[in-house]
Amino acid sequence: MNDSFNPEMSVVLVTPDDYETIRKTIKHLQAQTVREKLEIVIVAPSEKTLNLNESELQEFSRFRVVEVGEINSHARARAIGIRHATAPIVALTEDHSYPDPSWAEALIRAHEKPWAAVGPVMRNANPQCAISCANLLIEYGPWLDPAPSGKASHLPGHNSSYKREILLGYGPELESMLESESIMHWDLRSRGFEIYLEQAAKTNHMNISLLSSWTVVQFLNGRVFASARSKNWSP
Repeated sequence: MNDSFNPEMSVVLVTPDDYETIRKTIKHLQAQTVREKLEIVIVAPSEKTLNLNESELQEFSRFRVVEVGEINSHARARAIGIRHATAPIVALTEDHSYPDPSWAEALIRAHEKPWAAVGPVMRNANPQCAISCANLLIEYGPWLDPAPSGKASHLPGHNSSYKREILLGYGPELESMLESESIMHWDLRSRGFEIYLEQAAKTNHMNISLLSSWTVVQFLNGRVFASARSKNWSP
């Protein structure tokens, strides 16, 4: 670790069980061109059962483990991770999303401008399967590579970056906002903030490939989105 300077971006990564689940994503974070500027925030049920491999985290600015008990809500886990992050920029990623080496550098550079959020363009990490391609198109269609850089109405959920101070401004509402990030993006824009898609930041998303699993996940995602979107509707 290099504690001689403060990290420029914190990467929040949630594992529902142990380190092995996030190891592949960590490997891609190790390959970042600016890894020494990154803080890795691992949110896990328990540090004792995490089986952390600290040797794989030494080249980052710093790392920390945040214990949250059993993870029933990834939004809650991410919100806690964001509150424990120390860098001015917070990036979210997943155990099945693998950033290109220039991903972090491109996000940090984009955040030099006053964007509240900056998102990456998305690629398919398992394009051989038709279900995978359908999943990526439905969930991330507007941001598929080679989508151009520019202002956006919303950004890839679970894979975008934010100015931490703006997220913390949601206070106790942050968890509910993270349930469906598109709702939060629209809310940010309604409050006068602008958000941006950065074409130079790319990540490779591993998608569900079984029809039975995909159907269930899409149904549940739809319920979560509908619930979040209708929360402030008038009766």
